[in-house]
Amino acid sequence: MNLRILLMILTLGILFSFSYMQRQPKRMETTRVDLKSLDTTITISGCWVSEKYFNSIKEFKSPKKAQNGSCLIIIPNRNLQKTTILYDFHDWFDYYEILKNHNKYEIWETRNDSITKLQNTIELTSSNIKVDGNVFVKISPIMKKDIIHNGLKSEILIQEEILFKGNYLTSDGKNVEFKNNGQLIGLDDYHYYSPINDYYDEGMQVDQIILVKTEKNIEWKDLEWFGFKFNKDTLKLYKLNCLAFDSTSHNCGVVELGDLVYKLTLKK
Repeated sequence: MNLRILLMILTLGILFSFSYMQRQPKRMETTRVDLKSLDTTITISGCWVSEKYFNSIKEFKSPKKAQNGSCLIIIPNRNLQKTTILYDFHDWFDYYEILKNHNKYEIWETRNDSITKLQNTIELTSSNIKVDGNVFVKISPIMKKDIIHNGLKSEILIQEEILFKGNYLTSDGKNVEFKNNGQLIGLDDYHYYSPINDYYDEGMQVDQIILVKTEKNIEWKDLEWFGFKFNKDTLKLYKLNCLAFDSTSHNCGVVELGDLVYKLTLKK
């Protein structure tokens, strides 16, 4: 009798577990559908960069120095659209969605159109936002797909907006303009410029910028790399000296600033 009762209990337990597992997907699906119905506008949409990164760029004018610990978040203008997070200007993630929870926003990780994990909580302040307690500053960079960055097409022109844009004078009195859309006017035959944001690779020992002479059908061979330094309102562009060539990757593994090529002073 005891054995029979034990078998009955085990059988009922298995049936209960099976029934429970069958019910679970329906509950998860219902939750997902309810969340999907919360399609509303987002008041904090736009491009946000960590305040620490923003302040470092303004003070030291060095993307390389500011990179560690930086974060960029692109928030869409509607709920449940893709939110992009870029850590250290190196690791790019675009599988997040944003939801409003009372007076806060939340960034959720999604997999296969299902919300799976809370990633960040966003609080609104008087002028900025806080992401998990860290202050972020809103910026307005141009986003386009025809400017070269690291030999690839870049969409978010960060340094063009917060560091380079402006009118300069060369050492011999010529006018040069760096536009926030990546256009370069008045510097010899160059038409475009693209500052480097990501320095987690070989040959990135100094701050660098790419200048391009051709206007259309830009290829790798059209890119000219320079080192740069800001000293207050003076921008200096240098040739790059290769100190160690990597025969495996066919790239220069270690570089240093070489001869000064251009000295530009920002006009006030």
